[in-house]
Amino acid sequence: MQRWRGLEDIPEDWGRSVVTIGSYDGVHRGHQLIIRHAVDRARELGVPSVVVTFDPHPSEVVRPGSHPPLLAPHHRRAELMAELGVDALLILPFTTEFSKLSPAEFVVKVLVDKLHAKAVVEGPNFRFGHKAAGNVDFLVEQGKTYDFEVEVVDLYVTGSAGGGEPFSSTLTRRLVAEGDVEGAGEILGRPHRVEGVVVRGAQRGRELGFPTANVETLPHTAIPADGVYAGWLHTQGEAMPAAISVGTNPQFDGTERTVEAYAIDRVGLDLYGLH
Repeated sequence: MQRWRGLEDIPEDWGRSVVTIGSYDGVHRGHQLIIRHAVDRARELGVPSVVVTFDPHPSEVVRPGSHPPLLAPHHRRAELMAELGVDALLILPFTTEFSKLSPAEFVVKVLVDKLHAKAVVEGPNFRFGHKAAGNVDFLVEQGKTYDFEVEVVDLYVTGSAGGGEPFSSTLTRRLVAEGDVEGAGEILGRPHRVEGVVVRGAQRGRELGFPTANVETLPHTAIPADGVYAGWLHTQGEAMPAAISVGTNPQFDGTERTVEAYAIDRVGLDLYGLH
């Protein structure tokens, strides 16, 4: 899968393509429906599929300080999209200037001039452009002008998670924050993942005979509620059963939340500095 950061990274000889646009945080089961449809449609038309997303999250630019917790960093989203068969991922730096593009300007600047869209696939509530003024109906009208189709896919899968609410990134974040990682996993279609580099902690676990990998998480990571979870510690291509502790260690007067993983029945592990 090709990965581009910014419009200038798109090859000058790029031809027609099928495009879908969104934050796609978590690439959950609803997102997967849209992305798979875009990939399938691209193959039918004999053109590449492109996912367009943004960095940072648009809300952080429009309302500074409101950046939501992220279910997956961009490199993880890219991996998940590649598994779905996406041909190219375009990450657009979301700046104040970019946020002021009208829906019509966005269509021309991104979809027409750069990606040469042959079809655009979106969910029913898709919004874009300055103050989110653009919607699917507007996109359909623009398609008539610029020769691209618009296909709307219902992404609202439901299940037992969240009491039957439609699956969404917002619901998944809420379940993670509440510690309902099982419910979050149902929406994601896989266990929720927290990642970062192993750093030196207070090493109390080592003194007690239970050394833990203290993970310095990436900025804005969606971290589960305080507690101890059954999970897996993944590093260097190996997955080890683990007990994962999230919290502030109040028994040791701790104040900063940490994520620590104890690899069950493993001794002598040296994980410092590893992702």
